[in-house]
Amino acid sequence: MMENQEKIAQLEAYKLKERFILDDWEDREIESPSEEIIELMRKEVLKFTDFLIGQLAINVSNLQTQVQLYFNAWDNEDFDQDQTEFIVEIEYEAMRIAGLKIEQLTI
Repeated sequence: MMENQEKIAQLEAYKLKERFILDDWEDREIESPSEEIIELMRKEVLKFTDFLIGQLAINVSNLQTQVQLYFNAWDNEDFDQDQTEFIVEIEYEAMRIAGLKIEQLTI
């Protein structure tokens, strides 16, 4: 099992990846939104990743619960259904790195 420091390092590297590029939208057969919306989507992924890093850094004992509470409180009104699903799918990778049981989350 990965130590938290290793997970944090992998999440920091994960944050550097370019996401929501035109090819990604074409692959999903969805029209790409405005650059402003794409930037908001990128920021949403970074915010979530920073949340995970913060939780791992303080070694919370209930990461799964904390992530569920995060999603329960998530205000995603800036995004339509397709955009929200895309954000969450991108965040799945971060959740896997953090060791979460994604199938047990309600998003």
